[in-house]
Amino acid sequence: MSAVLPNFDPAQITTDALRTELLIRALLLEARTAIPVKVVAVHPGQGTPPAIGTVDVQPQVQTVDGSGKLWSLATVYSAQFCRIQAGATAIVIDPAVGDIGLAVVCDRDITSVIAAAGLAGPGSARSHDISDLIYVQSVISAQAITQYILGNANGISIVSPNTITVQGQTVDITGEQINLNGPVAQTNGDVTLETKVTVPNVVATTDVNVPNGGVNSHYHYNVTPGSGNSGGMTD
Repeated sequence: MSAVLPNFDPAQITTDALRTELLIRALLLEARTAIPVKVVAVHPGQGTPPAIGTVDVQPQVQTVDGSGKLWSLATVYSAQFCRIQAGATAIVIDPAVGDIGLAVVCDRDITSVIAAAGLAGPGSARSHDISDLIYVQSVISAQAITQYILGNANGISIVSPNTITVQGQTVDITGEQINLNGPVAQTNGDVTLETKVTVPNVVATTDVNVPNGGVNSHYHYNVTPGSGNSGGMTD
């Protein structure tokens, strides 16, 4: 791309100082820093959860030529995207098609570093080139948010119209009050409660064990046979 200042004025080159300034300004236009881009394709990594992948993005700020005419920059393919990750711990929320986000342009060719997944020399002599951008995060969502993690002074909310899965060696959930809104499925391990449980109804598919035995095998002492009913459970 040639460096052309829009709306060029001949008065800008009437002195050596102005000509030098114009040249510097034109060269600075070649140095990309950060730009808003639109995600047009997402290529997630392999595995579960998926490794960090790439996105194809369309720069959203058009270029202005010397006559003031607007034209769009081409799509940048296979740009790396960022993820909040520290060692083996990560929050996996990848970009979605249609998102508009911020991309930063690296000052050197990063292709060799990405290929080596570590220390490497520059892939070429290019610098501040739009080909070396990295998608940082979305700033405009393509869709209305329907599932989210929200934290503020009132507490933390985890909301989803789909299944929420919490899995761990042990699961320790602590808070002043925890509201579970939706069916809760316990699929592995025992549930140990150290406080009172208050529920309107208990449904057991097999038996309910109490200190004196199971409910199914419970019987009353000193009952005179007949057609009447015994009293309620006392033990």
